Amino acid sequence: MTRKFSVFVLCVCAMVAVSLLGSAALAAPKGAKAIFDSGEGPSTTVSAKPAPGPSSGEPVSKEKYTGIAYQLVLLGDDGQFKIVPKSRTFRTGERIKMLVRTNRSGYLTIVNIGPSGSTNVLFNEYVEAYAMHEIPKNTNFKFVGQPGTEKVLVMLSDGPNPVVGQPAVTADAQPPTPPAIASNIEGAKSVKGAKDIVVEDGMQSSFAVISPKNNYQPVKAGMKDIVLESSQGNNYGVVPVSALSEGGILTLEVKLKHR
Repeated sequence: MTRKFSVFVLCVCAMVAVSLLGSAALAAPKGAKAIFDSGEGPSTTVSAKPAPGPSSGEPVSKEKYTGIAYQLVLLGDDGQFKIVPKSRTFRTGERIKMLVRTNRSGYLTIVNIGPSGSTNVLFNEYVEAYAMHEIPKNTNFKFVGQPGTEKVLVMLSDGPNPVVGQPAVTADAQPPTPPAIASNIEGAKSVKGAKDIVVEDGMQSSFAVISPKNNYQPVKAGMKDIVLESSQGNNYGVVPVSALSEGGILTLEVKLKHR
């Protein structure tokens, strides 16, 4: 009897373990976060085709994706901090930081553009994949002066970003200023089919791929396959690595509204 009971217990444990594994699989994150964490997503070569039926047995083709994840953190006067929800409008005197990660090593450039168009380079370094960076370093954003909209450009590229550095003398177009890039992104939204050029996440922040081969304008390549996700202050945007060919730069424009 004891032996039979032991076997029964082992069988029950095995069934529970299988059930838990199944539940974990069902609970596994999907969408942009899952792709960001794994670095892989559906291949763009099959993205426009109908998904195979459950009994087709065809393997899902995958390819590498690159992306940017960010959070906005509100700093209290008491030293406490909290993740800011997507609906936040900031008030004069409030202080925030950005927490930024990439899922691929590369050159990360972050520029603040004030309401007047003045620019300040907050970060411009080579970063390792998945490393967390506080922006700005050793300080914070503080909302002062007249109400308006602060813009932050977060740019990820394979090589040093010529927008804020000294570009090499080549046949390529010379890079525009950060405000001009932000203007290009805004202008692209009004173009017919702009959803294939610039896409917005749940915080109405814009993702685009800008190309030096196209005078640093947003391009369509791969953007129809971009995946965005915003949940409880965590924001992800990923795009196929192939979309960044020929020097393409994944660019995120975050708008910080101040009243």
